Amino acid sequence: MPKIRSPKETWYKNIRPIIWKRDGGKCVNCGYELSLYECHIDHIVSGVIGNNKFLNLRTLCRRCHVLRLDHNHRRMIQGAIKSGLIPPNWRNMVWDENENLKRY
Repeated sequence: MPKIRSPKETWYKNIRPIIWKRDGGKCVNCGYELSLYECHIDHIVSGVIGNNKFLNLRTLCRRCHVLRLDHNHRRMIQGAIKSGLIPPNWRNMVWDENENLKRY
């Protein structure tokens, strides 16, 4: 069964601003201050079982979003290396909130 997503208009005009404001306009992992337009709204539980309930969403900077331990995020790695956001040896920088680790 395919995942049901919120319409883009609802996501960008309603959900993103609410989560960003709730999180104080900062990455909840590293504390970096972000504008609404540069922040990434991350699904804590992602994939088919994830949802858009506010408790399952959080604000991350692009770097923390790319480096979060989640197999669904692997498609972002190559672009982040190419743009210089993360180095080619990114594996030792991955973080997992379940282990309370920030390895960078």
